[in-house]
Amino acid sequence: MITSNSGIDWTNIMSEENKKEFLKDPEFASWLKGLLSDQNQSTTIHFTKKDGTLRIMRCTRNPKLIPQEFHPKGESENTKSITAFDLDKNEWRSFIPENVVRIEYAF
Repeated sequence: MITSNSGIDWTNIMSEENKKEFLKDPEFASWLKGLLSDQNQSTTIHFTKKDGTLRIMRCTRNPKLIPQEFHPKGESENTKSITAFDLDKNEWRSFIPENVVRIEYAF
């Protein structure tokens, strides 16, 4: 489920098979990285961890929202996962885009 302040879940119109393909698409990962980088507020990502448990993370990639001492030194080379700063733990974390269950953000 992907929701914004409009409350519309546009993935409801997709079949389960189409959702899986959509989440694997590199364009989705690129869009999500952009959302995390451009938002002036945090974004909440719900995803399934490798161990099968659900994780809810309030995060960002926007340097304005990350404390200076945690600013990245460079970009990760890992193309399979997305790295984001967890605003509650004050640590960098990563997740695999195809494991995303829900995204909450505001315009």
